[in-house]
Amino acid sequence: MKTFYKIITAALLAFLVLPLWGENSITAKMELYNSTGRLKADNWYSTGIGIASIIINQKGNRNVKSQIKLSAVMPDPTGDNPIYFDISRAYVKFRFPRIRAVIGKAPFSWGEGLVFNAGDVIFGGSALNTNLMQSEFLDIATWLTTLYYPLGNFSYLESIAISPDVMSDSIDITTGGGRVVTKLGNTKLESGYIYDGLQDAHKPYMTLQGNLYLDWHLSATAALPTGNALTPSFEESLVITAGIYSLVRIGYDGTLNYRLEAMIKPYEKWNEYSAATESEVYGIYLYPEFSYSFNSGMALMLRGFVSPVDLSAVAIPGFSWNVFQGFNLLGFAAFYIGEPDDTYAWEPETGSGGFALMAGVSVTY
Repeated sequence: MKTFYKIITAALLAFLVLPLWGENSITAKMELYNSTGRLKADNWYSTGIGIASIIINQKGNRNVKSQIKLSAVMPDPTGDNPIYFDISRAYVKFRFPRIRAVIGKAPFSWGEGLVFNAGDVIFGGSALNTNLMQSEFLDIATWLTTLYYPLGNFSYLESIAISPDVMSDSIDITTGGGRVVTKLGNTKLESGYIYDGLQDAHKPYMTLQGNLYLDWHLSATAALPTGNALTPSFEESLVITAGIYSLVRIGYDGTLNYRLEAMIKPYEKWNEYSAATESEVYGIYLYPEFSYSFNSGMALMLRGFVSPVDLSAVAIPGFSWNVFQGFNLLGFAAFYIGEPDDTYAWEPETGSGGFALMAGVSVTY
C-alpha cells in the first residue's frame, strides 16, 4: 500500500505542477484481456490480464523534451500483490548546439532487430522470453545518462552510463560504454562496447544494416573473460543475429509486412537432447513474422518461434481491428507444436506449453 500511495502522490504532483512550465499532452492507454490456456492434458487455466498507463509528454520546446509514464499491471507478475505499480518512464532529453543528452529512466536500444538483436548488449539475453501475444513490442527502460555527439550526416558518437537498480557502496557495478555509428556506402556500420558491472564482463559488439532488394541486418557480440566467476565464457556468450525485412503494398490500401530473424549461438548444442531439461539451449532459433493490414483498420498477423534442431515451434496468429478512433479489438492464440521433450511441446515434460487464447480491447484517449 505504501508503494500505491507513492505512485498516486507522484501522479497528482505531475498533473498539478507540469502544466506550470509549458505545454503538455496527456495520454491514457489500457489493454484488457481475458486469457485461457492448456498447459498439459486436463490442466487448463483462465485469468484476466490488464495493463494501464498514463503518459505525460512535454511539448512546445524544441530543445527540451520530457516524459513521465505511470503504469499498472494486473495481476502483479511477481505474484506478491493484486496490482503492480511502476513509474516506467521518467526522463528528460535536451540539446545544446552540438551535444544532446538524456537523463532519467528511459528506453535504451542499440543494434538492429525486432526480437533477436545481438547489438542489444544490455537486454538482448532474454529474447526467447519475449511475450509474442501483444500488439506491439515495447523498449525496456532503465535509469541512464547518455551523451550524443553528431559527426556529420548519418554519423555520431554516443556514450552511456547505466546506474544499478539499488543503492550500492561499490561503483564497480555501474554499467557504461559507448558506440559509434557511421555509413560505409549504403551500409550502416555500428560498433560499440559496454562494461557490465553486475557480471564484471566486457561486451563489444558490431552491427551491419543495409538494403539489397530486402532490408537486412547482421550483428555479433561476446563477453571477454575477466576471471570473475560471474562472467560468462567467450563461448557461452558469443551470439550472432541476422534478419531480413520488407514491406509490400497490395491493392489500394493493403500492406504486407514480412520478417525473418535468426539467433545463432555457435558453441551451444546442435543435436537434439534425449530428454527435456529446464536449461536446454540449442545453437539456432528463428523468429518469423507476417502481417497484413487492410481496410485502414484491420491487421492480421502470424508470428512465432522455431527451434530447427528439435523441429518444434510455437505459432501465434492474431488480429487487431481499429473499430473506432482510439479503440481496438485484439485477439491472439498460441499453438505449441512439438513432442514432450522438445523446446515447444504440446504436452511438455517440464515448463509450460500447449495452447493459449487471449482476447481483449485496447483503448487510447
